[in-house]
Amino acid sequence: MTEHPRLLLTADAMPGLRRVADLRRDIASGPVREIWLRVLARAEATLGRPPIQPGDDGLPGRPPNMVRHRNPDYVVCHEAGQRLLRAALAHLLTGRAEFKADALVQMAALFDPQQWPDWIDQAHCSFGYEADLRTGMLSQSVGLSYDWLAPALSADERAWVIEGLDRRGIQPILRSLALDPWWMHDKNNWMTVILSGLGIAGMALDGEHPDAARIIAIAVEKIEGYLSIYGPEGEFNESVNYAGANRLPVDFFNMHRYWSGGRDNRLSRTPFPEMCHWVMHTTLPPGRVVSVGDCHPERPANNSYVAAVAAAARDGVLQWFYRQYEEKTDDPYSLVTYDPTVPEVSPDAATVPTFKAYGAQGRIVVSRSDWSPVVAACIVHAKAGREENHEHNDVGQLCIDGRGERLIIDPGSPSCYPADFFEDARWEYYNASIRGHNVLMFDGEEQRHPRKQRGATVDNARLSGDFVHAEYFPGIGAAWVMDLSPAYADGQSVRRTVLHLYPGAVAVLDEATLPVAKDISLRWHTVDRAEPDAAGSFKVRGQRASIAACISRLDAGGIAFARREQAYRAPYDRDRMGDPLEQRHESYVEAVMHGARCRVLTLFNVQDGRDPAAVWTPCGTGWGVGDVTLDLAPDRFELTSPRGSVSAPIAPM
Repeated sequence: MTEHPRLLLTADAMPGLRRVADLRRDIASGPVREIWLRVLARAEATLGRPPIQPGDDGLPGRPPNMVRHRNPDYVVCHEAGQRLLRAALAHLLTGRAEFKADALVQMAALFDPQQWPDWIDQAHCSFGYEADLRTGMLSQSVGLSYDWLAPALSADERAWVIEGLDRRGIQPILRSLALDPWWMHDKNNWMTVILSGLGIAGMALDGEHPDAARIIAIAVEKIEGYLSIYGPEGEFNESVNYAGANRLPVDFFNMHRYWSGGRDNRLSRTPFPEMCHWVMHTTLPPGRVVSVGDCHPERPANNSYVAAVAAAARDGVLQWFYRQYEEKTDDPYSLVTYDPTVPEVSPDAATVPTFKAYGAQGRIVVSRSDWSPVVAACIVHAKAGREENHEHNDVGQLCIDGRGERLIIDPGSPSCYPADFFEDARWEYYNASIRGHNVLMFDGEEQRHPRKQRGATVDNARLSGDFVHAEYFPGIGAAWVMDLSPAYADGQSVRRTVLHLYPGAVAVLDEATLPVAKDISLRWHTVDRAEPDAAGSFKVRGQRASIAACISRLDAGGIAFARREQAYRAPYDRDRMGDPLEQRHESYVEAVMHGARCRVLTLFNVQDGRDPAAVWTPCGTGWGVGDVTLDLAPDRFELTSPRGSVSAPIAPM
C-alpha cells in the first residue's frame, strides 16, 4: 500500500470512512469549524519558532526538574507530537507550504541526536531496553504526520522521514522486542503506547518499509489481547484517572479501520462502547473523574477518544457526553475523529440510570442526583474493589461532590512520582496508603496488597471487597452494601453500608469485628479545614456548596474527634528526580476509638452555599436534617423525605 492519506482520513470515497474532502466541507461551519480554527491558529502561531526540544521550559504542566535534566518526559514528547500533527493536518487541508516546512523542521529536530539525544525517558533506562513510552509516543506522531504529509513530499523527503522514523523509533522497539520485555506481557499502558506507536508507524509506512506487515501483525495481536483487561461492562483495569489510556487502543483500531479500507470497524464492538459508557458514569461535572486509586482529582477528564467510538458505533448518548465535556483544545485528533452527523441524545433518569454499581476491576459505584454536566446537586462515588494498576490501599473509599465541586475528597497523587512509588515503599506515601483514605483503619495497618513483579499476573479480585446489596430507587436515590473484609488482614470483618437520598442526604454505616481489640480510626478528608466539635459534628465549606456532617459511635465504647493534616516525612518526601515533593497538607477529620468491634454512623447533608443552614440532630429513633429523617432499626437502615425513601438491609456481623 502506497496511497496516502490512509489514517483517519482517505483521499477517495470508502464506505463509512471520512475523506479529506468531507473534512474540508465540515470545517466550514458548526462545531467542526470551531475545532479547526483552534488547530489552525495554533499551527500558525508556531510558524518560524524553533522546534520543541527536551530542554524547553514554559510548556503547560511541565515540571521544572524535567527541564533542568533535559528529560524527554510525557509533556515535551506530547507537545512535539502535537506540533507535528497540527502542521501536517493544516498543510493537508490548506496546501500552505509553510505548514509542511514547519513539520519537517520539527521532524529534523527529533531525528537529530544532538537536539533530541533520547527517545526514552531517563527514568526508564534502568529497565535495560532501548524503547519505552516515549519511543511509542513519538513513533505514533511521526508516523501519522508522515501519512498526512506524504502526498506533498518528494521521493527524497519520503526516504528521509522513513529512515529517521526507522532509526529512532521502529528499530529500537524491534530490538527491545527481541529481549522479550516485561511490557509485552503486562497489560497496561506500556504495552499499548509502545505497540500502538509501532503499529501506527507500520500502517503509515506500509508498502514503503520492509517490516511493515510484520509489525502491524504484532501490534494487532497484542493490542487485541490487551482488550481482555476490560470488565464485562467496560470497566478499565487501572484507576479512572488513568483511563485516558483508553485512547491508545481507540486510536490504534480507529487507524486500523482506515488502513483496512473500512473492512474492520473494531470500535463498534465490545468492549469499546461499554468502556465509553463506563467513562461517562465515572465522569463528574464540570469535567473531572471520580477520585479512586492513583488520581489527580482536579485534572480535567480526558474523553477525547469517545468521539471516535461514538462515530464508529453511531451512539448518540456518547456523542452527547463527548460534546458536554469536550475540551476546547487545539488537538488535531479532535478535528479528525468528531463526526457531526451523529445526533446527540441527552441522558435522563428514564433512559440512563443515575446510579451504577460496577462488578469488575475497581468495582466502582456512582450515585448522582441528576445528569447535569455542570453543577449536579450531589454525587456520591465509592469503590469496593482494587484495580490492577495504579492502585491504592483505598478499598471502600467514598467521596462526595456538591454543585460541581469536591467536598469529601481523596488527596490524589503526589506532585511528581517518587522513584520508589511503584515498589513496596509506595505505602510510605500517604497518597497510596490506607492513611490517605476515608476508610476504617486498625492499628495503622495497611490493607492487603499484592507484591507484584513486572510481567507477572496478580489476582487482585481476592484482595477486593464486593457488593452484597445494591439497589436503585429511580428518581429518589440509591443504597448499597460493601463487604470489604477481603481487603483486611487477620480475619477482620468490615462492612460499609451507604444510603443516598436525592439530592444530598448521605448516610454511611461502618461496621467491623476484629479478632482482638485494636486502635480504630475513621478519617474523612475534607476540601477545607473542617473542625469537628466534641460531639463529632463538623461543617465542610466549598465555594458553591457545603456539607453538614456528624459522626456517632453506635456500639458501646468511647470515641474522640480531631482535625489533622497529611504530610510527607523523610526520606519519603522526594520525587523521582530527587527534588522535594509539594507539601499540600490535606486536612481530615478523624474519629478514633478502641475495641474489638465498632459500629460508626456518619451523616452528610449537601446544601447550596458556603455555610450549611441545617444540621443533623437526634430525633425519635434516629436523626433528622431539614425534611429528611434517618431511621436505624435492628435489621433496616432508611433515609426518608416527602419525596420518598431509600433503605438497605442490615445483617448481624
